[in-house]
Amino acid sequence: MKVLITGENGFIGKRLKQHFQRLGVDIFSNYNVNDTNVNINKQINILEKEKLDRLQGNIDVIIHLASKTSIPLSLADPYDTYYTNIIGTLNILEFARNKDINNIINVSTYVYGRPLYNPIDENHPVNPHSPYNKSKLLAEELCSNYSKDYKLNIVTLRPFYIYGPLSKPLSFLPTIIHQIKTTGKAILSQKNTKRDFLYIDDFVKLILRIINDFPNGYNVYNVGSGKSNSLEDVIEILEKNMQRKVSIDYDESIRPNDILEMVADIRKVSNKFSWEPEIDLEEGLKRLLSN
Repeated sequence: MKVLITGENGFIGKRLKQHFQRLGVDIFSNYNVNDTNVNINKQINILEKEKLDRLQGNIDVIIHLASKTSIPLSLADPYDTYYTNIIGTLNILEFARNKDINNIINVSTYVYGRPLYNPIDENHPVNPHSPYNKSKLLAEELCSNYSKDYKLNIVTLRPFYIYGPLSKPLSFLPTIIHQIKTTGKAILSQKNTKRDFLYIDDFVKLILRIINDFPNGYNVYNVGSGKSNSLEDVIEILEKNMQRKVSIDYDESIRPNDILEMVADIRKVSNKFSWEPEIDLEEGLKRLLSN
């Protein structure tokens, strides 16, 4: 099996590549959304359709990860986020259509806004809250339309919060760990905020399950641990593993109108692919700190 990974130099892409290489999965090429002046045999910007279309070789599955993912940057520069995430996805879909690549995994994001109920299933109304989340939902619509119009098999995954080694420094857990190491304090937006944390290796194992049992048509799955943990729980685990006392400050201005709780209903994805998360939050944080 030959797999093309867009965004393979990102957080998820790097981990996915490591697992694929250990299993002997043939990875087609090296893609990076930000690089433009590159050798066609090395890296292709998914926004450069002409170069993308010139690629030669048989590909069985595309795993589409490449995107602009920063919510603050999407608020500051919405055009760049919308353009990259929508046109990049469109170019990948056209590439797949023209090259007769029938199986695509599109990695999206949380698109439900403030939940009406928990756990959140795939039938929950969508209400994305930032240009980033909105751009990913629009990219999902493209995937749905291409699947229906051109008989492509496309799986859209909506992960709630994935963490692990190599995660972006400004995401929640690396930020908190940095705060603890440098100040002994952790700054949270409000008390009892709860999130659904999924360790990266469990997400990678799900992707492996999907590519080995690819469903027909267009399918959407929420992805998470299926459990919510308070941010205070996170601090307590970090405190124990880092062996230092941590004080917690609250500042609602850092995330105004923050969602109090979100947890994924993972029954659909679990039942379809016989997949269950194996790494709980305590073990996942241990692994994160050890890296």
